[in-house]
Amino acid sequence: MAVWQRVSGCVRKIETKLVSAKVIYKVDLFPCGEVIKVRISQPIRSIWCNPGNQGRYLRKTVEAFLWQLRKRTYRSTKILRLRSGALFKAYADCVISSALIYANWPEYHELTFLRRYLRAGEIVIDVGANVGHISLLLSDIVGPSGIFAFEPTPISFARLRENWELNGWPIENLKQMAVGARSGRVFIPNVDRPLTTNTILDTPAKAGSVEIPLVRLDDFRDSWHGQPIGLLKVDVEGYEQQVFRGARELLRIDQPRFVMFESLSGKIAPNVEALLAEVEYAVFQLGPDGRPEFAGQSAQNLFAIPEEYRKQFDADSAIQKVGFSYTEISA
Repeated sequence: MAVWQRVSGCVRKIETKLVSAKVIYKVDLFPCGEVIKVRISQPIRSIWCNPGNQGRYLRKTVEAFLWQLRKRTYRSTKILRLRSGALFKAYADCVISSALIYANWPEYHELTFLRRYLRAGEIVIDVGANVGHISLLLSDIVGPSGIFAFEPTPISFARLRENWELNGWPIENLKQMAVGARSGRVFIPNVDRPLTTNTILDTPAKAGSVEIPLVRLDDFRDSWHGQPIGLLKVDVEGYEQQVFRGARELLRIDQPRFVMFESLSGKIAPNVEALLAEVEYAVFQLGPDGRPEFAGQSAQNLFAIPEEYRKQFDADSAIQKVGFSYTEISA
């Protein structure tokens, strides 16, 4: 609201137009003497298609407009209090910052599912943590000391660390490292803002890159020895097979109760499917209602659980028994 108060003194007229799910705000500022057009398409989809925003669609639309206006004028940061209670520093150049403003739970079904089943005292291993938003949104359940986050990109890691320091949390479990099938050195493009599409390179990029350590998760097993792993989250833009190859012992012996990973092609990569089957994990996706579907593997975010736990999710009767309900995090 502070931004709106600063800007409202020179706002003469706001024109809005809704065309094919695109809202175009035309803001006439005076005495500033300039017109700013704020085009919002992705925000509207993110707001109105997110079940967690039910009852607050208009409010979130206004917040999206104010954030877009702030990005184009002051470009200042904004401290958010997430629904988990954690603090997050939002930057104008960060798409994740925008996502957290448009919805309290950006990946609603995935976060609902994880929050229902994660337990206090469990470990979350966040590979490709970016600025840390998924871990932050689970931190009230497992606690900050139960989160191990790996992020190789310098700017993303700097903001990940900044968010931890903003909350007064210890940072020893934050690792500026890439995760793969071997130990060594690799390169990552040295971008000037956090991206969700940055990829690991074997050789330096012509546009500029930095050399970073490459590690195996199996080499870090002593870090969480004796503590149950609730979630292994992998978001590495097509590098999933390498991560899983370097985590065979972790998957086979430590057995994270849930694995969450990306599948950008619309179907699980055969090599990833084979590797998970080798360590006896069953893959599933969440359906439109947020319930597990073992027959489908077309979603962008997929899950895997040890075969021995599959019976808990394999039938509608089991789902009804655990009482799926999203009301607990919809507010």
